[in-house]
Amino acid sequence: MVEAVIILQQIINGLLFGGQLALVAVGLTLIWGVTRILNFAHGAMFMIGGYAGLLTYTATESLLLAIPASVLAAFILGLLTEVLIVRPLRGRENAEFAAIIATFGLAIVLENIVLVSPLGSTHRSLPTLFPGVWQVGPLFLITEQIYLFIIAVVALALLFAIIKYTRLGMAMRAVAQDQDTAELMGVRSDRIYAITFAVSAGLAGLAGSLLAPIFTVYPTVGWQPFLLAFIVVIIGGLGSVQGTLFAALLIGVLESVSITFVSEQTTSILLFVAMIVILTAKPTGFAGVVD
Repeated sequence: MVEAVIILQQIINGLLFGGQLALVAVGLTLIWGVTRILNFAHGAMFMIGGYAGLLTYTATESLLLAIPASVLAAFILGLLTEVLIVRPLRGRENAEFAAIIATFGLAIVLENIVLVSPLGSTHRSLPTLFPGVWQVGPLFLITEQIYLFIIAVVALALLFAIIKYTRLGMAMRAVAQDQDTAELMGVRSDRIYAITFAVSAGLAGLAGSLLAPIFTVYPTVGWQPFLLAFIVVIIGGLGSVQGTLFAALLIGVLESVSITFVSEQTTSILLFVAMIVILTAKPTGFAGVVD
């Protein structure tokens, strides 16, 4: 009975974490779906969002300002990344591979800039946004995780609404389906690519500040959520927003339950094994299943 309660507790924790992880993963799959670029600097944008929130809070002592600041900083970084780094590579042969190398290099550069700055390699954290614990029978729910899950759901719902019901979302879907035809209809694909990168980075920046109490903030913090997001995106199906959301919840639960019984290193192995098994059974992941 006790073990069943522990497993149920970890499933709930995993679902809550999966919703937060979806903020990072959905942004990553959104870029691929529209631009066919896999942004390896996505984790660095998570890190920059965390630092932007941290520095804003240090200066103002206001979390209400820190969170928008993290989104804005990452949004601008994503915009500049597309315009200055990715866009010049589009006309080249093997542009997708070149963009992976370029964004990976950008991640290393950003990490080292922070490392040699006064911030250094010290692990820092924003204060807990919503302190306290709720008890529901034998289960304990951390108040912050619940509210962060709600914030993540609201942000993702807003993104889905923009994609489905606005002219911008229509343009994104048009460029994703057929860039040439979309341009003939008056859609400026370069602008859509830049906005997509910026929105995706903004989601990563939001996650960077919201998850700062969990991951803390330091120069290489972005690689762990990026790796989890990468697994989620592959399982969910590259370009499938709904599939990615479903996979984020699945990976969140799998990690949370696994780490109860095995080490963190073994849990990481299990996540990759799960990815291999799912892709062996269905090479496209969950794309088309939950869309």
